[in-house]
Amino acid sequence: MSRFLFAVTLAVLALAPSAAQSQMTASMYGVGPHGFDGFVGTWSCTNTIPSPMGGPVHTTLTVTKTNAGAIFYRSVGTNFDNSWYNVYMPSKKMWASPFIVSDGSYGTETTMQSGKKIVWVGTAYFADSGKTMPIRDTNMLSLNRYDDLGEVRSGGAWKAQYSVSCTRA
Repeated sequence: MSRFLFAVTLAVLALAPSAAQSQMTASMYGVGPHGFDGFVGTWSCTNTIPSPMGGPVHTTLTVTKTNAGAIFYRSVGTNFDNSWYNVYMPSKKMWASPFIVSDGSYGTETTMQSGKKIVWVGTAYFADSGKTMPIRDTNMLSLNRYDDLGEVRSGGAWKAQYSVSCTRA
């Protein structure tokens, strides 16, 4: 379950379509179909809450823009591989992020927020436990760094599963 949440976190961390990185400011993150274009590139990530399920402490996140405008993310670490898309839905002014982890876990998060702090919420199926649970990622964003706190709702309370900090490689 923790590996899956770590994957979800990384998915949410890099959210983005295509605008020049140098032109973005913190207030522009998440705004419109190009709200995360500045995050395209390669990131080095560290998880400060080691996963009891074997989730990696260090990962490399590669963020690319697709021909259709969505952003594709792939996070790879020791015994860990997670992929996801960030897709902008203009009719709802919302971002959706479906993801899948190599262990068979999967889910989707969404957000309508923008700015330096963005919270994503959704649900995830955890292959190791067979449970579907509410998840939440809180991202703090800047041009060359982002932090992601990943949580799962269990027993009526949000519980931290990972805390990832990424810097542009």
